[in-house]
Amino acid sequence: MFFFDIISLFRNYDSLFKDNRINSSRIFRYDKLLELLKNYDNLYSQIGFSIEKRKIFKIKWGKGDIKIFVWSQMHGNETTGTKSMFDLLHFFSEEENNELVKFLKKNLTISFIPMLNPDGSEKFQRRNAINIDLNRDAISLESPEIKILFNEIKKDKPHILFNLHDQRIIYNVGNSSFNPAILSFLSPSIIEENIISISKNRKISMGLIYLIVNKIKDILPNIGSIGRFSDVPYPTATGDQLQKLGYPCILVEAGNLPKDFHKKMIRKYNTLSILSGFYYAVKKKSIIIENYKSYFSIPENKENLLKKIYRGIKIQKKKDKFTVDIGLMDINEEKFNKEKINPILKIVDIGDLSFYFAYEEPISIGKKFYGKKNQFPEIGNIEYLDFNIL
Repeated sequence: MFFFDIISLFRNYDSLFKDNRINSSRIFRYDKLLELLKNYDNLYSQIGFSIEKRKIFKIKWGKGDIKIFVWSQMHGNETTGTKSMFDLLHFFSEEENNELVKFLKKNLTISFIPMLNPDGSEKFQRRNAINIDLNRDAISLESPEIKILFNEIKKDKPHILFNLHDQRIIYNVGNSSFNPAILSFLSPSIIEENIISISKNRKISMGLIYLIVNKIKDILPNIGSIGRFSDVPYPTATGDQLQKLGYPCILVEAGNLPKDFHKKMIRKYNTLSILSGFYYAVKKKSIIIENYKSYFSIPENKENLLKKIYRGIKIQKKKDKFTVDIGLMDINEEKFNKEKINPILKIVDIGDLSFYFAYEEPISIGKKFYGKKNQFPEIGNIEYLDFNIL
């Protein structure tokens, strides 16, 4: 196996991988999918319909014996994985003579479902057209979209699954400092006789995650790290159920970085992490499995990040005065117009936030809260519309 130079790939990402037909917006709609598919006429097929009768497609690439299955946008507002898929396909098609591309094509057959939830994508919402969370429908299989996913996996019989998501900005790696999760991984839990077990197939996904993380750390920036989700089981979740059925499953969550609202940098890390997984999937099972215990060396995510914190703010109710921290978060899922998301900042917490970190911490100690109605904050107040800190 030749040397996998991830540093060089990262430095040359824009020229090698980036599909410039995809704009920087976090919104990725169905019509953009149809446009991009035209470039892969000989690779894609229709595999079913969503509730609102939008077509769902699968793209197949490679000629190898090792079968990988990847899907994205089961949550319609989580689009980084879809962009990463098309960056990978762009790399595969435009760099056919690249040694890495030839190696992967010879050894792997990869199936991609780039948009499992096209109805949710069209509305930029997490759930499908009847408000089912596809990632909690793995047992009842009520939604046609999740039935399509399970049917295709059953038909393909893949050796490894990649389940692509975006994660919220609340995740920090560790408790000691501002350290946002750039990427997060999970090998979903399996419950047997009321305890979490580690099957041979779960060991494969755990070992592969460790190999990915160990490679990606070579290109990480000074701020931010890679995290691991906790082993808390979600029995109705797709990954948990598929892992239970015997498919090694890797959950990849595209995270966040400061000043990267549209996830341009995150897109690069996400793509190269998936590519690393493809590369290491060619290794012998025994080599992958021997790394499974190192999976637990990846630090766990903590939910201790906010978008903005004002610390030491003076507030008042009648004659009584208090000093508090005020925490705010972006509320943007339901606020978008055409290709632009319009984030607004709302108060989500008030009090002692000394164990929280934030993307923005303006110098504010001793400043006062001025609200339109009151001189004290309320949960849900919108910055600049309902209040100012002066």
